[in-house]
Amino acid sequence: MDIFAHFLWTFALFFKRKDRWLAGLFGILPDVASFGPHFILSFVAGTTIFGRPELSTIPGSVFILYNLTHSLVVFALAVLIIYFITKKIYWFITGWGLHVLIDIPTHTKDFFPTPFLYPFPQPFINGIRWSDSTFMKINYGLLVIVYGILIYWVLKNEKK
Repeated sequence: MDIFAHFLWTFALFFKRKDRWLAGLFGILPDVASFGPHFILSFVAGTTIFGRPELSTIPGSVFILYNLTHSLVVFALAVLIIYFITKKIYWFITGWGLHVLIDIPTHTKDFFPTPFLYPFPQPFINGIRWSDSTFMKINYGLLVIVYGILIYWVLKNEKK
C-alpha cells in the first residue's frame, strides 16, 4: 500500500489515542526506513525515477532494509526488546506491525512481496497490486468513509 494510505489507516485506528501521530509515523516507518535513504541519495544525485523502477536498478541495501522492516518477526523482537528495557508497551509502535499486515495482501510476488516471516522461509502471498487503479479507488473511498465517520463522531461529541 502507498505511504499516505498507511499513515491514514493507522491514524484512523489510533484516532482516540493521544499518540495517534506517533502511531501514524510508525505506520509509515517500514517504507521510510527501507526506501527513504535510497530515495534521498537518488534525489541528491539527480537520478530519481518516479513510478515503478526496474528491480535491477534498486541497490541491494534497499532489499535488506525492506526484509528487516517488513518482517513481523523483526517487529515482535523490537517490541520485546523495548519492553524488556523499559518495562512498558508503547502501543503506537503497533503501527509498524499494522503496516506489515496491510502489505501482505496488497503486494504481488513479482514486486516487493512482503517478507513477513523474515528471516525464516515463508510463502510469499500474491496479493493485489496496491497501485492498481481499482484498488486505489476502493482504498481511498473507504478512507473517505472512515474519516467521514470519525469527523461526524468528533462533531457529535463536541456538541455534548
